[in-house]
Amino acid sequence: MKNNDEWNKEIRVNFNNAANNYSDYSYIQKHFCFKIVSLIKKLDVNNNKCFELGSGTGFLADEIERQFPYIKVCRIDFSEKMLLKNKKNSSTFLWDLNKGLPGRTRNSSLLVSNFCLHWLLEPHLTLRNWFDKLSIGGYLIVCLPTRNSFPEWRNTCQIKNIEYSGLIFPDAENLISYFKKDEIYFLQKYDYQENYKDVYKLLRNIIRIGAQATQSPRKTIKELRTLQNFWPKNKNNSVNLTWEIFILILKK
Repeated sequence: MKNNDEWNKEIRVNFNNAANNYSDYSYIQKHFCFKIVSLIKKLDVNNNKCFELGSGTGFLADEIERQFPYIKVCRIDFSEKMLLKNKKNSSTFLWDLNKGLPGRTRNSSLLVSNFCLHWLLEPHLTLRNWFDKLSIGGYLIVCLPTRNSFPEWRNTCQIKNIEYSGLIFPDAENLISYFKKDEIYFLQKYDYQENYKDVYKLLRNIIRIGAQATQSPRKTIKELRTLQNFWPKNKNNSVNLTWEIFILILKK
């Protein structure tokens, strides 16, 4: 088991290495960017202080600014190379979210995070910390995979006695247990399914976006072949990867 510093460094290195490819292969992340923006349209958000937490290359921040010209989003990420991929003249801040939030986020009117929270060491405590940085009437929007994601992968590993090497995502119910009912403005789970020619291409896409960090030993060729042979197949022999995505909006 890697310690916290080793784990955090591995994640940062992977995302730095993936910066050039991320925007081309982050299909699910982009899909839910548009979902988040559609939800923001229903909120009363002012342009006081708006931040994207774990912004990556800035696709979500760009879309928010395109749809809401009066909002300027500061993009926060610990990957310097990802931040360098943000559009010219955008506001960026290099920061490790495992250290909490920088002082500049205090009294924010909007904090938004897409596919970031599950990478942090203590997601439930982090979420509470983020909420505390909001101004009165401010919104926190988070979108992340839940522990019900990747059933094909988990079940194949269990059946064939292979150690599961994917991430263990947070439990949605545990996350919301830290908040009062009147602080929860919106919550919804969504199923999303990706399709690949084979398991090798599925895993390759995870690497292309820098999401391959794992606490498990690297899989052997034999184990990878077993995954390919016994992963549930569609009629055309392609494979699916199923996600359960949770969107939560909190209002202070």
